[in-house]
Amino acid sequence: MSWYIDNGPESDVIISSRIRLARNLVEYPFPHRMDTGQAAKAADEIVTAFLGDDPERHRAFLTIDLDTLGDIDRLALVEKHLVSEDLARPGKNHRVIISRDESLSIMIHEEDHIRIQAMHAGLDLNGCYALASDASRLFEEKLGVAYNETYGFLTSCPTNTGTGMRASAMAHLPGLVMTGKIRTIVDSLSKMSFAVRGYYGEGSKSQGNIFQISNQLTLGLSEEDLITDLKRILGQVIEQERKARQSLVQTRRLFVEDKIMRSFGLLQQARLVSAEEALGLISDLRLGLSLGLVQGFADADINRLVASLGPASIQKSHGQLMNPEERDAARAKAIRSLFGK
Repeated sequence: MSWYIDNGPESDVIISSRIRLARNLVEYPFPHRMDTGQAAKAADEIVTAFLGDDPERHRAFLTIDLDTLGDIDRLALVEKHLVSEDLARPGKNHRVIISRDESLSIMIHEEDHIRIQAMHAGLDLNGCYALASDASRLFEEKLGVAYNETYGFLTSCPTNTGTGMRASAMAHLPGLVMTGKIRTIVDSLSKMSFAVRGYYGEGSKSQGNIFQISNQLTLGLSEEDLITDLKRILGQVIEQERKARQSLVQTRRLFVEDKIMRSFGLLQQARLVSAEEALGLISDLRLGLSLGLVQGFADADINRLVASLGPASIQKSHGQLMNPEERDAARAKAIRSLFGK
């Protein structure tokens, strides 16, 4: 069962949590300086160190050589946030190890030799960290991991040096967007050294009122301190978002109800829906669910649906290349199935 089928803590605002740990091998140059032979040897060592001879682990995880996948398959992994856009591009022995429930993925030869990524539903940074740190300890025990007593874990990008950790959460903030307060929140977070990015991370824009909030500092603080700071900030964001939603209901109830019900109707009846439009309509559906204005399904149902609606995911599920209109038609049909249409 995939992790996003769970209903996590604070799921009315926080869709998911993620911990990413960057690690590098002592014996090899950073990935951008490796030759093909070094990349292949290092990738083999990383896979062997993680899977070993444990049959249970081999059953619980998939190992994928991204260089052998077609464009659609690689982009489908990006849409599900299992690999980064950088790893999905052609490279030297780009591989990924993914747990069957998709809660843990280990990217090999992205910016660093190893990038461990753990994801849980809702606000559960501690659970993500426990999962990611278990994988990290395994590599530290079996491989020579680059570490300096003064600076911490050494990484390809200096901004990751130290803990090598990025903690983040996907937050659904329609209340702050609709009340015009989102810019103030983003500016305040930036001044406190927290990054606010779009749906697909760095360089992407917000879609469906979803924002990725993460730490920027990694040096001079422990992993526990970084997680505690982010949880504190997220607690404030959650409180502000809930207040904004209630303010909208109290001052503009008819407008809010109309917006939600229009989107509800479109999702049930539309025959063509683009990926970006789908996220916008589903944002209104999430808001309606949290306010008790729509019923009959849970956050987990929406999360499962969203994970399948990207252009590559739609084509992969149908086993064929599709033009934009065909994709939009298939997406609309998938959405209608949520309502039994």
